[in-house]
Amino acid sequence: MKGYIQGKTIILLETLPENIKEGDEVDISITPTTKENYPFPTFELGVKDEYIRREKIYEQTQNIL
Repeated sequence: MKGYIQGKTIILLETLPENIKEGDEVDISITPTTKENYPFPTFELGVKDEYIRREKIYEQTQNIL
C-alpha cells in the first residue's frame, strides 16, 4: 500500500482490505521514496488515468472508422 506522512500521521492512498478489522495487529514497513533531481527543468505530463485505459483509446478510434 502507498501513502504519505502528514505530521505524525500516515495517510493511506488506498482502502484497507476487507479482512482487516479494528483492533487487528499489522506489520508496517516504511520505505521512503526520493524524487530524482535532474540537471534540467522537468514537469508533470498531467495525463489522466482514464485516457490511458484501453477501452477509452479504442473507443475513440472506432468512432473515427
